[in-house]
Amino acid sequence: MKKTLYAAWPVLIFLIIMSCQKNDNTGPSDSEQGVSFALSNNSTLKSTDCFSKPADYANVVISGQTYKIDVFYINDKPYTNTIKLDAGEYVLTEFMLMDDNNTPDNTSDDLLIAATPHQGSEFAQFVAQPLDISFTVEAFKKTELGISVICYQESDYSSFGFIFFEIGQVIVREQFFFGDLCVCRLDDYEGSLYSGQSTGLQYDMPAIAKIEVWRNGVKTSEYSNEAWSGEGQPLTVRYGDVLNHEDNFEFKLFILVRQGTDFNYVHFYTWNFKDDEIIQNGDDGIVDFVLGNCMPEADVVLAPWMNNPPALTYTISNWESPELGAYIDVTLSDIPEGYEFGNGIYPSNCADHSSPIFVGLPYEMNVYSSLYPDQLPVFAQSDKWEKINWLYNHLDWYPGYKWYDIQGFIWLYDDPAWDGTAIGNIPALTDMTKQMKEDADNYGVGYKVPLGGFYVIIFIPPGAGDVPLIQTMIAELNSCE
Repeated sequence: MKKTLYAAWPVLIFLIIMSCQKNDNTGPSDSEQGVSFALSNNSTLKSTDCFSKPADYANVVISGQTYKIDVFYINDKPYTNTIKLDAGEYVLTEFMLMDDNNTPDNTSDDLLIAATPHQGSEFAQFVAQPLDISFTVEAFKKTELGISVICYQESDYSSFGFIFFEIGQVIVREQFFFGDLCVCRLDDYEGSLYSGQSTGLQYDMPAIAKIEVWRNGVKTSEYSNEAWSGEGQPLTVRYGDVLNHEDNFEFKLFILVRQGTDFNYVHFYTWNFKDDEIIQNGDDGIVDFVLGNCMPEADVVLAPWMNNPPALTYTISNWESPELGAYIDVTLSDIPEGYEFGNGIYPSNCADHSSPIFVGLPYEMNVYSSLYPDQLPVFAQSDKWEKINWLYNHLDWYPGYKWYDIQGFIWLYDDPAWDGTAIGNIPALTDMTKQMKEDADNYGVGYKVPLGGFYVIIFIPPGAGDVPLIQTMIAELNSCE
């Protein structure tokens, strides 16, 4: 299903506005200037593209006047004969390369080979300067106007799109995307666009998404499947690839999810590729993605979305919490309505063993999900979160474990790691903790938390740079409670 949408081999064209002074009194006046088009081509064009057959003439419309200009070739590069225009202001509104179909005296069967685009066409987003183009003819001066043409396909006439670049030829490519959204609670998405899908709200729904196209660090376009609620057809993303030039593309995936009580597009993933590379798309030519782990065979499997608050107030109320199974009791406050968890008392642990934090003091904290560690500040990014999440989902392997076994396990992933000596009320390294660490190293790498599983949320103070101002704290949550 993946293909190049057009046999798109644009050619750079130069509109050359030439002044020509007469040396006698015959012919046009001195105010009438010569205008020609010089088309820069590339001898490496494939035999299958539309430029493999020379054009016979150019059909050009300038300020309402149509000109049929013969095309000739020098060293395989096409040029047009010169036309004469009076000095003044003009607008180029059409430029088309034509094949006379071997009947030079009959234009009824002529074929359009390539053309320049128009402002407002579907692919105008690819164009540096679409038609119409204004230019000035000045007496005794020469002006060059850079434009391009691209191969024409009749079926795409209404959405004809082009790219104009001084550096040469461009291919308009396309890739296809389809996604799923896995949710735990259907009522979370009541009133959203998902409720308008033909099958209604389901635990596994077609994802409503948009993809931003970035080329060489600049956003060029955006595509969305919102118009058809994400169902029934894939999302087609089209983009221009400049030949003989390295293009670095980023496709940024945003999925419509619940944030608090609102529904917003959130950035979840970015595909990076160069030039004509194709994103992994399985056997069907469609890039499948899933938000949640309900479709593990997708091309891209993203961790479940957790509707966590972006920030809150974090206050330690008590050290050691054997009842709640953690090192400390913590009061979370200033949480608005509509998130996965609200104000209340929760069990919590320390992610590092050396930075200070104090009982009774309220700390402003930013909230991060361990399911998306690349969104953490740099100092906190680590594969340890996969291993910590693995442990919380396999505590049944360790009958009789104590809260300090878990706290010690977490400290063993600190940098520098805990040396195992007793700290305060945390005893020296236990055999249980050693076994937890060994198992997590063996089984926790790349671990994906399933829907309904446990994960840790991470609390980091605002403004923390390479080193946190206070301890990084964590708490355990069930992803579907």
